[in-house]
Order: sequence, then C-alpha cells, then structure tokens
Amino acid sequence: MGDAPATDPTLSLQDAVLRLQSFWSAQGCLLLPPCDFAVPYATLQPDAFFAILGAAPWRAAYLQPVRRPLDGRFGEHPYRLAKHLQLHVALKPPPADVQSLFLDSLRALDLDLSIHDLRFEEWAWEASSLGARGSGWHALLDGLGVTRLTFLERLAGRDLDPVSVEISYGLERLTMLLQGAADVYSVDWSAGGSEIGRLRRNDERELSRYLSEVADADDLRRRLEALGREAERCLEAGLARPAYELAISCLGPIDGLDARGVLSMRERGALLTRVRDLVVAAAELRSGEEAVE
Repeated sequence: MGDAPATDPTLSLQDAVLRLQSFWSAQGCLLLPPCDFAVPYATLQPDAFFAILGAAPWRAAYLQPVRRPLDGRFGEHPYRLAKHLQLHVALKPPPADVQSLFLDSLRALDLDLSIHDLRFEEWAWEASSLGARGSGWHALLDGLGVTRLTFLERLAGRDLDPVSVEISYGLERLTMLLQGAADVYSVDWSAGGSEIGRLRRNDERELSRYLSEVADADDLRRRLEALGREAERCLEAGLARPAYELAISCLGPIDGLDARGVLSMRERGALLTRVRDLVVAAAELRSGEEAVE
C-alpha cells in the first residue's frame, strides 16, 4: 500500500481563509464584503455582477456564505450542506494560465501536490436565472470536488467581452482534506478552537428540517410574488442595483418551494425565467446609466 496523503491538522478553516485572501490580495484582488442577503452561489454578489458586465479590468475576492436548500442532509452527510462557505475570486480579463495560478494558491495552503491527487475535469455551467453560461474545470482533490474554475462567457443574456474567470473554493471540503478530518463537522474552525460541528451541526439540522418539512409553501409564494413586484417598481424608478438584489432574492423562495416538493419542473422554469428577465433589465438599466455618465 502507498503512503496516505499528507495532511496538516494545524491548518484551520480560519487559517485557510486568511491565507487565500492574502494570496489573492497579492495578485491585485480587491477583498470585498459578501452579499448581505442569501444567495445559492457566489457569482451573484452584486459588486462582481455589475463589474463583470463592463469592459474595465476587474479583480476581486470575497468570502461568501451560500444556501442550497436541496443539499440539506440534517447534519448527517459528511460534506454536503444546506449552508456552506465559498471563497470566490473573479478575474477579468483571465490570466494567461489560470490553472497554474490556482495551483499556486493551493501551495499557499502548504498543500503538497506531489502527494495529494489533484485532477481537473472539464465542465460546462449554465444559470438560467442569470442568463449566464460558462465552461472550465472542476478541481477534484483526492477524488472530492473542492473548487470550480469557470470562464464566464455570457451574463445577463449578453456575451462578455472580455470574458472573466471565476474560481470558487468549497472551504469546508478543502479544509477537511487538508486536515485529514473524517467529515466537515470534525474540521477545526480555528487553531486549537472549536470544531465546525460544535458551531454548525445543530444549525444544519434545523435548517434542513425547516426547508424540507416546516416552511409554509403559500407564504413562500407570497414572498416570491412580493419580491418580484418590488423589483419591477425599482426598475420603473430607474434603480438598477435594488432591482437586481430583489430579483436575486427571489431565488431563495424558489429553492424553498423546490425543497418542500411542491414545485414542478415547468413552474420552476417559468419562475427562473421571470428572475432572468428582471436581472437582464437591471443590467440594461445600469448600462444605460453608465452610457449617460
């Protein structure tokens, strides 16, 4: 038998975040705050969304909690969560060799790539709610997906020129492998501090139960309708960013209805199309504002 992959039990999740932020700051990235409302993936951060649509160069990184109601497993799955952390990096235009830069970021975590198995699998990405499309690689470390590198080619229904590249680290999974932990709940949040399980497992159980058993479907539909109407009012008032944020906030109730098992594929598609139309309208409104300036 070969040697087991080398691990560093002293590298906490907190340490990993700080090292990655330091690495990307040294690459010229702004360290931005995350969304202050629930999102299912980090691409939706409003500062990044509007900046990526423009022609000017842009580099940013941010720590983003994301909520995925359909991934809730009542705190029992070793690495699938209803709420988890992403470290998201957006680079426009893309660097010449983004894979090499990504590998350098892993070396900043003292990951020995001569021992650990790292593979890149090609993948294609599409988000109908954003009118977005891209392609790139899914990075698997020791067989587990930990990062996605995506060349974003289309956003808000328009082709991007230049394109951008996004790197999304799944922090709990990545730190789990770095520490050699049995599951994400056994990962140390800070050096010598509490494990994630003590901080988060009960939250994960409660979130999973709420999303799959307790959430009121009628209330979710009312909330969804109200958010959509308010986004339309903002568009009429010429307010691009509030309209975008309200449109994106519609995704939470949509995913909530899906988790409750009361949403058909056809209805989900229609609801996501409405979100996309609002997002596209917000992007067009912002473009018009910039043209006037």
